[in-house]
Amino acid sequence: MAEFFTTDDKVSLDQTDIRISAENGLNFSQDQTIGIFIPPSVKFFSGKDTYLQFNCQIKADIDNAKGSFATRLMLDPQIGGSSLFSSMRVYSGNREVLLDENTEYPSYVSVKYDYSKTDVEQRKRSLDEGCGTWTSATRGTLGTTKSIANNYVYSQYYKTVNADSETDVTATLDEGVDGDWSDSDFIPAKLTLPLHNGVFAENSKVFPNLHTNGVYIELVMAPIRNLLRQIDSVTLSRRMRLNPIFDGAGVRDTKWEAGAGKEQSVVFLKPVNNVHDTQTCPFVLGEKIGFAKDNGDGTFTKTVLSGGADGYGAVINKIETDGANGLKLTIGRGTDVASSVEMDMGTDNWFAYSLSLDGASAWSPSVEVSNVELIVHEITADGGYVDGQMNKLSSGGVITFDIPSCGVQTHSTLASDVQSTIPLNIEYSRAKSILCVGTDAKIYPCNENTSAKGTYLQQKDSGANSLIDIEMRSNRTGIEGCSNGLTNYSFFLNGKMVPSRPITTKKTTDKRGGIDANFMVELEKSLLAFGVPVNSFEEYAKNFVVGRVLAIGEDAVFDGRGKTARLNCQYQGSTDDQDKPSVNLLWKIFTRHVKSLVIKKGGSVMVEV
Repeated sequence: MAEFFTTDDKVSLDQTDIRISAENGLNFSQDQTIGIFIPPSVKFFSGKDTYLQFNCQIKADIDNAKGSFATRLMLDPQIGGSSLFSSMRVYSGNREVLLDENTEYPSYVSVKYDYSKTDVEQRKRSLDEGCGTWTSATRGTLGTTKSIANNYVYSQYYKTVNADSETDVTATLDEGVDGDWSDSDFIPAKLTLPLHNGVFAENSKVFPNLHTNGVYIELVMAPIRNLLRQIDSVTLSRRMRLNPIFDGAGVRDTKWEAGAGKEQSVVFLKPVNNVHDTQTCPFVLGEKIGFAKDNGDGTFTKTVLSGGADGYGAVINKIETDGANGLKLTIGRGTDVASSVEMDMGTDNWFAYSLSLDGASAWSPSVEVSNVELIVHEITADGGYVDGQMNKLSSGGVITFDIPSCGVQTHSTLASDVQSTIPLNIEYSRAKSILCVGTDAKIYPCNENTSAKGTYLQQKDSGANSLIDIEMRSNRTGIEGCSNGLTNYSFFLNGKMVPSRPITTKKTTDKRGGIDANFMVELEKSLLAFGVPVNSFEEYAKNFVVGRVLAIGEDAVFDGRGKTARLNCQYQGSTDDQDKPSVNLLWKIFTRHVKSLVIKKGGSVMVEV
């Protein structure tokens, strides 16, 4: 009982938020570095309550002569503003000691967000971080999967069409009156991001900034090729059945006959997928469109639209609401457009999609970040507490501060490596879990990645009995994991297979769909040990991750020093677009471990891993 009635020293604390601007400029663009210094005058701060804040402005580089036409663009819907930074490093104030780093930051945040998300979290991330969110205003009505990349009515990146309170949502949009969609229609988005590393968002303890002589944060802006996305209801290879459907040419309910002499300047769209007025039209003035037929067996057939002004084809110059029947689009810019294949809406479903980036090989958009500020949640302790710490240090004492950290390594494999061996570095004294993310190693042009043209095939409908999205291709290449037809895998730690049998993934990696129970159990354990609360497996096939838990329990750790480790992957599939490896992989391997910051007299800092 005597131990129950004990007294401890109480420390009086005050909390306040302070703003610290980037020290090396006001505006930043691709491949530049943002530097922010938290001075030691901020003696303590709460990292999990500290946020990065800035304005984000998209510039679309619309130039018809170079093959780029108008279209809506946004940042990555899964991780929003975090996709802007390719790497993050945190140094001590003298910039000589590296406290924590992550050189594959977007992929790391993507794993956390894809598997930890809930509906409430996704909505909050949409408001704060510029992520996407599902909205009923643009929902599909043909049975497609839900998309968080289709909120074009309430977007933070561009204006809403006919949003003026004095304008009806059905008001006609005319290129001659309103002008084409342009950079003036993109607006600055105010984004507020947590910093996902052991000093900030992942640390629940107060950081002793005084004893590290401050903290310097270095953020490297990502290249443009992997930043932007089109909305899902205008892309051909994402959720084609979410797109608008052709409902006649010239006159509604009239098929568009093929060939010369059958050119048209007006097409109609059915009121499906909530496309019922000009505000809910996924296309914009100046957008170039095409049509593809749903063959009813999990495949589609495209038609070629030729002619139009300057030979550009079907470029939209007017969008009108056609009563309760859907939309009327005027195309061709005053010159009729011909179809190479007859389109009969009475017998087939022809889906409209955007061709605005199809031939834009020289497309050079940009994303500018401005007014960068770090909102630091400062913790102020009474003077006696700080003086006591300084006295202990001056008398030879040592302060040891533990932070969760993520070690990063990369390894490449070829699609032809059907028996792949990937070495793992686990040289950490307190390791907890390993996550291996095999990303598509090909560098796609910006226009192809943005529109998911010819990129890695993630999922495909299996035939007439399973028609959901037709096919799903990645528009996040280099960020999310590719299953690539993996048949099974096994981890070897210090010469021993763990678990004792290979983990089968054949069903999970089949592009027609499926789940392997043992794989999901192993993945969940590794994510939990990594500090990721597993709230969703929605993206298990689109962001494929192979994991291995090293220590189970909040305080449990694994000493990996001097131990060998590798991941063996076996690929036995042989069917294209189903289970056969199709791309070369760049494996991004994240190892969760605990490192210690050892602070000694004179402000010297050492990092022990």
